[in-house]
Amino acid sequence: MRIMRVLGILGLLVVPMLLFVSSAAVAQSSIEDALKQLTGDNGKGYMQPFADDFGANMNAGFYHSAAIPVLGFNIEFDIIAMGAMVTDDQKTFDAKTPDGFTPATFKTATLFGGQGTEVFDQNDPSFSYRGPDGVISTTFVPLAVPQLTIGSVFGTQALIRYVPLPNFQDAFPKSTLFTFGVRHSVSQWFPVIPLDVSASIFFSSYKAGDLIDFKGTSFGAQASKAFSVVTVYGGLAYESTTLKLNYTYTGSTTPENVSIELNGANTFRVTAGVGLNLGIFKVFADANFGKVTHFSGGIGFGG
Repeated sequence: MRIMRVLGILGLLVVPMLLFVSSAAVAQSSIEDALKQLTGDNGKGYMQPFADDFGANMNAGFYHSAAIPVLGFNIEFDIIAMGAMVTDDQKTFDAKTPDGFTPATFKTATLFGGQGTEVFDQNDPSFSYRGPDGVISTTFVPLAVPQLTIGSVFGTQALIRYVPLPNFQDAFPKSTLFTFGVRHSVSQWFPVIPLDVSASIFFSSYKAGDLIDFKGTSFGAQASKAFSVVTVYGGLAYESTTLKLNYTYTGSTTPENVSIELNGANTFRVTAGVGLNLGIFKVFADANFGKVTHFSGGIGFGG
């Protein structure tokens, strides 16, 4: 009976990832088609919400306790799900019209928006310009990853995430998500502290073909307190993410190669969460607050 419950929880965590990957697979060619219509400035506005939300997700869910054994072999396997909220202001952006066109700017859809806006030249209404449509309709951006934590050497443990996705029906390019980081027990040096305290550093990357190249870093401190089978945890982190896009703009007479770089909105986050420890089985969930509000949670085995 317990195994069935575990499988049920596992399904609830993995399904959102599969749904998002499926929608992204269908939308991938649409994203490229949309970007082909956009200059670099408009490409930035169109993709900025993705840089903000996916970047915040990449730096989420690294821990659910600050307790790290000082010595001894321990290993834990987690499945982590994250979701960043898509706000209304992330569904539109101020786009630029072609040179000589009036008005010079107009509001239209991002990739999370609806139908692209069409505007007419005020000097010659026979000319019009239209922004591309949004290609992913969602209220949140989900992500789910497997996570392996191995330790401990003098209170230090290593964490690894690795998700390779093959080509999908020629619509979604081969992509890879990889994270590596370390956490160190700070409380071992200060035994009078009534909390478990740790510090961490993580490096993440995500690549999708030649179109998307994501990089992320996170430096943080965590604290937790165990009460029987319940653990309350939280943390602070300074982070950064960078999205590089490479595509071909076909809106001019001669196709142009476009390379743009976007910084994710999140630079600082506060995390608050709670976990339930049932021997080698764990369940946990937390909320993360910064420029982007998002949530993470999951299940774990081992420890």
